[in-house]
Amino acid sequence: MKKILFLFFLPLYSFAQTANTYTQEGNSKANTRDYNGAIQDFTRAIELNNKSADVFYYRANAYGNLKEYKAAINDYAQAIALKPGLTNAYLYKANAEAALQDYQAAITDFDRAIAMGPTSADMFHYRGNAKSNIGDYAGAIADFTTALQFTPNNADLYKYRGLAKNNNNNFTGAIADYNMAIKLSPNSSEIYQYMAGSKASINDYNGAIADYTKTLALNPNNAEAYFYRGNTRAKLNDYKGAVDDYKKAAAINPGLKNLLLYMANAQSNMGDTNGALDYFNKAIAQFPQNASLYMYRGVIKSDKKDNRGALEDFNKAIELDPKNGDIYQSRSFAKLALGDNEGAKLDAESAIQINPNSISAYVSLSKAKMAMKDTAGVIADLTKAISLNSKSDEAYLARGDAYRDLGVPVAAINDYTRAIAINPVYTYAFLNRAIEKNKLGDYGGAVKDLEKLISIAPQQQNGYLRLGKINNFYKYTNNGTQLFTAAITLNPANPDFYLYRGEAKAATGDAKGAMIDYNTGVLKAPKNITLLLKRSLAKAAAEDNNGAIADLSSALKIDSLSDSTALVWQARGFVKAKLKNYKGALTDFDRAVSIYSNDETFLFRGDTKLALKDYAGAADDYHNATYMNDANVKAFSHSGIAKSYLGDAQGAKDDFTAAFKVTPNSPDLYIDRATAKVNLKDPNGAVLDCNTAISLDPKNSRAYLQRGLAKIALDDKTGGCADMNKALSMGSKEAADQISKYCK
Repeated sequence: MKKILFLFFLPLYSFAQTANTYTQEGNSKANTRDYNGAIQDFTRAIELNNKSADVFYYRANAYGNLKEYKAAINDYAQAIALKPGLTNAYLYKANAEAALQDYQAAITDFDRAIAMGPTSADMFHYRGNAKSNIGDYAGAIADFTTALQFTPNNADLYKYRGLAKNNNNNFTGAIADYNMAIKLSPNSSEIYQYMAGSKASINDYNGAIADYTKTLALNPNNAEAYFYRGNTRAKLNDYKGAVDDYKKAAAINPGLKNLLLYMANAQSNMGDTNGALDYFNKAIAQFPQNASLYMYRGVIKSDKKDNRGALEDFNKAIELDPKNGDIYQSRSFAKLALGDNEGAKLDAESAIQINPNSISAYVSLSKAKMAMKDTAGVIADLTKAISLNSKSDEAYLARGDAYRDLGVPVAAINDYTRAIAINPVYTYAFLNRAIEKNKLGDYGGAVKDLEKLISIAPQQQNGYLRLGKINNFYKYTNNGTQLFTAAITLNPANPDFYLYRGEAKAATGDAKGAMIDYNTGVLKAPKNITLLLKRSLAKAAAEDNNGAIADLSSALKIDSLSDSTALVWQARGFVKAKLKNYKGALTDFDRAVSIYSNDETFLFRGDTKLALKDYAGAADDYHNATYMNDANVKAFSHSGIAKSYLGDAQGAKDDFTAAFKVTPNSPDLYIDRATAKVNLKDPNGAVLDCNTAISLDPKNSRAYLQRGLAKIALDDKTGGCADMNKALSMGSKEAADQISKYCK
């Protein structure tokens, strides 16, 4: 955003006669744009009188108009030294310093000019430009806003403020400014191009494409606009449209950086990797001495895992252009893939030697050192890359990946977070951070990151797949059904998306919708064990126990040995137990335990042994369950019941004490303890526990049933039968059996 002030010359009246003549002649020549002649005259005037601030000022203006900025700055400094109140000298000196990219010095002089006054739009305008160039976007925005108070119809000011807002990640604010600029300057192709970039940053890809199209209508020879429109079309998976745009860009400017690589990548994404190679083959035949073509063809070969072919191309590229660091960097990756870690390291070091400020080269070097187990060197290289540019999202991502590979997930997450702070739409950082959070058991954080990734890149299926694989993802989002509906729209052939949407629907209570999705998934993938397992559990919940067993048996015919089948054996055991097939259930639980056991497996097997009156065996299983998970309340309470049958009053008391520490106000826990107390000949204590359960949950039929049994033990048949009939009226199926037994 450089803009040079046009420098004006004013008449002079008060010099000595000869100096005055030279000064007037200099001004006359300057006004006819004969700046060299003007400088000669001003120089003669200064030789005769070197105490005139105005003559130094005029000569500085002439130097400035010839773009001899260093000479101009020196003369402005002389003018200021002689006349410190010369406001315009500070202003024009600042402008010359900005032209030399000495933005900090320029800002200092703009500050002085503004402080001296009177102020003008130009002062704030150009200081805003300088601030933008040093990355002080907030300061630039403030200056452009002040300048607009002087000239509210200045399209350039809205354009520059829009650029500053864009660079400050305020993309919506940038778009608003670009729209104002377009109203004031409707035929500016540049503004449409800037606005397209901001829209792409907020994932409004269709809006961005429309703006790039408008840019090209106003300037059909804008190769960059074709290039960026191609990139945006690729974001929407319109690879054919992207390739067409890349080809148009190449026709205008074949030397546009990375153009050929993006074109080849788009062709590869169309499934036309051979077409991409063919493109480079033809280009190399036409331009056999173009090193970049060999490099890009090598990159495509690397993507196709043809690393030896890639190596040949990189060697040729280096032969043609031995000072190109990018080629060494690319060859480093190919050597790494071929196991030549030392060669990869040497190439990365060569890339750094050529370009010491290349962050990508340090990333390459770190990967080579990682392969060589030089873990300290890996972090040191990536920290160096960050020191080169603390705003590099790529460097933080790479260091995060290194910490990930080194098994330091917290440090990895911190670096991914820094990358996201710099680039709030960095999909790789959100994906990798989600993976690390998932490893740490932060499932909610992982889900949140993947939802953000999907909002940024809704066309990328990997985000949906990662989300569905998070343990109980549906507990951490209210959008599961909508998200996987979108995933199914993207790829209706993927059975996993139906599985995940079914889980999300089940979590919201939509059992019917979940079953429909499980059925669709099984139709598409009849050997998908997870789908069969989930459908079986849904059938069991709907009391279709035989259907559930059929699904689980089908799953076990497909695979009965791998670790993943432990849950299938466990589920089938659970359903068999519901059908009171306790021996069959026990057999299935035994298989589950032999493959891979968790606390739930031991709990279910303990319940089965309890039903078979193997109280000692049940107590052992409950002990294993609580050992694996000391927060498993059911395992503690059921253990207490098993021990009550064994007459182990102290053991039962200890178990219930442990359970109440976890959930002190659980009605079910009081009911279970009441059961144990009846077994231990303490029916009065049982009644008290049931009373507490009823106070906590007046609609709990189990509490009334168990209180009825306790009253029967106290020979209170009337009260006991009343409670059991109350339980029956509340829907207890077990109550009917007890009533027929005790209340005839």
